[in-house]
Amino acid sequence: MAYRITHIRTSENYVTSTDKITHVKLEGGTIETVEQVVRYLDMNMEYYYTTTAYSKAQVESVHPTYGEPYIRTRANHTTKDNLLNLPRF
Repeated sequence: MAYRITHIRTSENYVTSTDKITHVKLEGGTIETVEQVVRYLDMNMEYYYTTTAYSKAQVESVHPTYGEPYIRTRANHTTKDNLLNLPRF
């Protein structure tokens, strides 16, 4: 099953990196922490983001050497991460 991320919550107001995302809201209203999403992604569950043009961007987990794991969209046609374009909640 695939889960569509519709909103994000960040630890700071003006973020430029997805490592500041703390929570996501899924289609249907379920709220998950980034830690939960990372765990589920690592278990091969699928999360994605949909643009206004309905193109689908897959979400992946990142495990840096230093710092906490975080999520981001897989590389596509933009230089800016799509998740940061989502509305905040």
